[in-house]
Parts: sequence; structure tokens; C-alpha cells
Amino acid sequence: MSSVTIDEQTAGQHGDGRAQPLSRTLDWAISLFLVLSGSVFAAGGYLISGFADLGRVTSWVATGRITSTEMSDPELINAVYALIWGGGTGVTVTGVLLVVAGVAFFALQTRARRRYDATGIASPSVFGSAIVGAMVTIVASFVPFSPVLGGAVSGYLQRGPADSPVRVDGIAGLFATLPVVIVFAVITWSLLGSATGLTTVVVASLVISLVISVAYMVGLSALGGYLGAELATRGGVVEA
Repeated sequence: MSSVTIDEQTAGQHGDGRAQPLSRTLDWAISLFLVLSGSVFAAGGYLISGFADLGRVTSWVATGRITSTEMSDPELINAVYALIWGGGTGVTVTGVLLVVAGVAFFALQTRARRRYDATGIASPSVFGSAIVGAMVTIVASFVPFSPVLGGAVSGYLQRGPADSPVRVDGIAGLFATLPVVIVFAVITWSLLGSATGLTTVVVASLVISLVISVAYMVGLSALGGYLGAELATRGGVVEA
């Protein structure tokens, strides 16, 4: 007679019978990718924000390279300047956070590996798995519904109790939205501080767009976490 069972010996060695630590090569590769990409973002954002110059923007407006039927010339100059400076600053902050995430990921994975070596029980870091999922989501952003893919990866890595992967992938979704949130926030703050012609309607539109983006990323990441956990569960089931 056939029945579906979980290998108890594996469960004794790895806590929930499914979780396994990532290889050291992957730990290094992911950490280096985050640090290097963060450095590129930070450098690029710094160059963009440095390109923001009132004299340059004023000449663009004066020569007709930039025009607006809704704003006066002074308001348009301030708005364009704020967009360039805010966008560059937002990208710079995002890059710094990516570097911090790379360092934090390596530290979390090192601690988890030491625990595994000492006890034989794998206990993946919640934030480590979330960082991996967020990275996959960002790298695969050109693919439709990429948060599902990132969520599935982090859910598969976590493979804890029923609600654990979904919780982890909610965090992964939040991590993946950080670049968008930061850039939106800095640009909005810069516009509010510089562009007197910016209306409440425009600010409200930015906020609504941001809320929709966050809900989209977090919701699909959580769905991906559920699917990834299901895949991991089926992979840990054998025929007796």
C-alpha cells in the first residue's frame, strides 16, 4: 500500500525537513551583486543630481527646449530642477541601501551557516531570504508579474511553517519596492519644496501610484511565497 510521508530522518537533521542553507558560492555571488550594483546606482545617482543646475535648466526653458502650458517659466525651471535633483538623490540613496543589503545578507547567511554547522538544523534567515526574493524581483522586473517569481524563490528558500513563506515574501515585496518608494518620496519632497505650481492633485496622483505599486509588489510576492513553499513541500514528500 502507498502513502505519502515525509522523511523523518531529514526532518531531524534540518529542522523542518526541507530547508537547506545556500552554498557559500551563492552567498558570495549575491552579496557581491548587491554591493556592485549598489555602487553603480550610487555613482550614477550622484552624477545625475550633480547635473541639476539652475543656470542650465534656465537656459533650456529660455531657448524653448522645455516648455509648459500649465506653469510659468520660473515655476517650470523650479519643477525641472527638482525632478533632476530629486531623481538623482533618490537613486543615490537606493544605491547606498543596496550596498548595505549586500553586507547584511552576507552577515545573516554566515550566522545561519555557523548555526547549521553547530547543530545540523537549518534555520534560514527571514531577512536573508527576503533579500534574495527582492533581488530576483528587481532583476526580473522586465518579466510580467516578476514579484511572483521573486516571492517563489524566497518562499522556497524559507520553507518554514505554513504562514512563514507568505510572511517572508511580504517582506521581500516591501524590500523590492524600496527603490521606487525612495525615488518617489525624494522627488515629491523636492517638488513640494521647489515647484510652487505643483498642485495637490499631482501630489495625490503620485501618492496613489505609489500605494498601488507597493500593494502590487507585496501581494504578488506573497502569492509567490505560497507557491514556492508548496513546491518545496512537494519536493520533500516521498512515496513509502
